[in-house]
Amino acid sequence: MVNPATVIAAGSVVWRESRGGRQVLLVHRPRYDDWSLPKGKLTPNEHVLVAARREIEEETGQQVVLGPSVGIQRYDVRKNGGTVPKMVHYWSATVAGDEREFEPNDEVDDLEWLPVGKARRKLSYPRDVDVLDALDQVVPVVSSLVLLRHTEAVKRKAWDGKDTARPLTDAGAASADRLIEVLAAIGVDRIVSSDAERCTSSVAPYAEALGRPLHLQPEISERGFKTDPSGLHGLDAKLWKPGRVTVVCSHRPVLPALSRELGLRAGKFSPGAFLVAHRLADGRLVHERFQAP
Repeated sequence: MVNPATVIAAGSVVWRESRGGRQVLLVHRPRYDDWSLPKGKLTPNEHVLVAARREIEEETGQQVVLGPSVGIQRYDVRKNGGTVPKMVHYWSATVAGDEREFEPNDEVDDLEWLPVGKARRKLSYPRDVDVLDALDQVVPVVSSLVLLRHTEAVKRKAWDGKDTARPLTDAGAASADRLIEVLAAIGVDRIVSSDAERCTSSVAPYAEALGRPLHLQPEISERGFKTDPSGLHGLDAKLWKPGRVTVVCSHRPVLPALSRELGLRAGKFSPGAFLVAHRLADGRLVHERFQAP
């Protein structure tokens, strides 16, 4: 359990392939006169994935897409005259679109793209070297999936209409809106959903923001799964699309079987919770879970 006083931060190992091999992005902070990986503290109620992406853009000017996790740092920092624990979550990341010109700011006055070997020597802290060394274990990524349980819906007992038309609560709709930034941070570019209202409403705000269609799969609805559980067979090939990041929104009773079909072990999902999974070039699957934003 995380200490309530813990300072939570997020950042990334931003990388690219060049003719000379893989390069990573380091930043120089004038306040500490150090070279480090871009990172920063979460704002109140900010999702950790959103914070990682925001901090990288604020410090480097680059808008990125987050990939697999490359670890968590834990160490103590000074705060209000005392010492408190700090936890920093790191993900691999790549620049989305064209690279932008860097403009020095109060937090970062210089940055450099460096080959991994040179970056290891330039980093000011051994703990950052450990995070950098984890990059080789999680890239490159072939395809990615976000497995999502719909956000909070009106209870069955409180709804008189068809179950497929049962809507989200106000809290569920608010969570669906917050998912926009979360899914954008992961680079979701394909949206698949059960045809039930509570699922489509959970991902429709993101589909609208992205300007992409919503692909309905009745097989992953509660009704469809109950009618024909074998309807999930073959979805593995349809949902793991090379070069794409697909969000799949379904239901609590369906997710365990759907997870197995996709080669994952998901366990229980609370409303709005999701799992981010990546299929790597060497055939491995890596994943991590998150609660609803």
